[in-house]
Amino acid sequence: MSIFKELFSNLLFVLVLVMGAALLLGSRMLDSRGKELASANETIGTLQTANDQQAIQIETLKRDENGLRKLLGTQNAALAELDNQNRKTADELQQALATPPAGRPDCAREPIPVGALRLLQPAHRSGANQGGEAAAAAGAGASLPGA
Repeated sequence: MSIFKELFSNLLFVLVLVMGAALLLGSRMLDSRGKELASANETIGTLQTANDQQAIQIETLKRDENGLRKLLGTQNAALAELDNQNRKTADELQQALATPPAGRPDCAREPIPVGALRLLQPAHRSGANQGGEAAAAAGAGASLPGA
């Protein structure tokens, strides 16, 4: 029986060595996994911080957008009012230009008086200055009268 005892004790010794190696290997793997977990947790923390900052920036941008949209609406309303005033002023100006002042003739709607029509007719060729012919005959180099 002593052979069995020696084999059994050797087998026990090998099992203890294998169990010790397994525990040592497991411990090292556990340490490695712990470090990886710590690194992953740090990364998660960094990403959460970045996410929170981005959420704050998005909220700020939304508030800015709402403010700018309100401002744009106000400016559009003011621009529409100015456009209406501009159109009204242009209409008033056009009306004022189309209507002559009080006491002045309305040449656009009234017929031209006969006396004014005679003045608009071409002149007869019986005067001293025949349509500027005397001045044209003198030429550019002629002396002026009375000089």
